[in-house]
Amino acid sequence: MKDDFRDDQLPKWEDMIKTLFDGKVPLSKEWHGPQSIAKILDSIGHNQALNHTFLPNGGGLDLHGCSLSNENECIELNLGGIGHVLKPKKLTFQWFPSAEYEWSYFLLETEKLKPTGVYEELLYDEEELVEIQPGEYVERSYWDAGEFNGEPLTKEARLVGRYLSGSLAIFAKASLYNRNTNTYDGRHSKLSPDSFKNHIQDAVNYINGLN
Repeated sequence: MKDDFRDDQLPKWEDMIKTLFDGKVPLSKEWHGPQSIAKILDSIGHNQALNHTFLPNGGGLDLHGCSLSNENECIELNLGGIGHVLKPKKLTFQWFPSAEYEWSYFLLETEKLKPTGVYEELLYDEEELVEIQPGEYVERSYWDAGEFNGEPLTKEARLVGRYLSGSLAIFAKASLYNRNTNTYDGRHSKLSPDSFKNHIQDAVNYINGLN
């Protein structure tokens, strides 16, 4: 059965990867440091090859760009139109020569980030907050109320998420990995990077066996 979305998007994902490496695609590549990592992620987010980014605690959002954060040593991902702050440890690209490029992915590992202290308890290692001015956070409820300390929120106020730990994985939006709803379980963050790579290699081997 013809799939126009995959037919349109998967070649763009392949082209993006080949362009990133000037046509010499490595098996794997690592980037370190907020500036280097933010530059690559921003390029991915603004590329015409649509992506889907799998979040540390499950679920996923599309990446639309990345910049350095107001917080020291942190970056900010534009996920679904909302900034998400994290402290990057390493960004890794992984390619599988025996597979189509849709199985190539980027894995973003994070360093531990201290909670803001806005909430007494957190269900997950993430916070949803309102940034009322750079680096100053209050509870999300003030966004819903539209005011803080009896005054309307300013135009500068915005919603911000903070990931305190975990990993994020970026795949082509049209990929089979994204089409499998079971992958929303956060396995990329629960497994070690090597174990996740092996997990994808097993999927590649299975697909190759079917073909």
